[in-house]
Amino acid sequence: MAAYSYLTQSIQSTALITAKTIDSFYYPTTQGHTGYAWDGTLYAGGVRVAVGSPPTPIYASWFTEGQSAYRGILPTFPQTGLVLLSKAALTILDGSDSTLALWMQFLLQNNFALADNFNGNLNGWSPSGLAYADGILSVIYTPDAGSLFNVSSPPVYNVDSNMVVNLDFSQDTAYLDVAI
Repeated sequence: MAAYSYLTQSIQSTALITAKTIDSFYYPTTQGHTGYAWDGTLYAGGVRVAVGSPPTPIYASWFTEGQSAYRGILPTFPQTGLVLLSKAALTILDGSDSTLALWMQFLLQNNFALADNFNGNLNGWSPSGLAYADGILSVIYTPDAGSLFNVSSPPVYNVDSNMVVNLDFSQDTAYLDVAI
């Protein structure tokens, strides 16, 4: 399989990820973090959670995910990274590797974490911006031109505002925020 060509894509937005001392995701002990940290382990109030005898850490799904076409070899979240957002994918590259190796890639598709039509109606959204803070990567979407809003009978719940999909590595989940 040929490697995905990140640099030939139309990049909509970029973001840099760097470990900051005020970021509890990267400094879970000193910042009293609750949730998964960059090292893939679960913390509660800055203390690593472990179960069993001998105590075994609890790991996030993204930490235990195996290498594939969409997942690089580094299990931990990159301490430095470059995020590229195109109309087809969100790609996180490992900035600690001089080749900017793939860390993880999300494809834009219905019923995926990066949904482009979350409500199944004749409307859609395109990724347009990024933000990162404390283990959460937020993807900002704008409504697609030509989407049909509030035209069905009876009226269907349609959203014609911007939306944000949050890839929350700290809680090991993805969720959607929409203004209506």
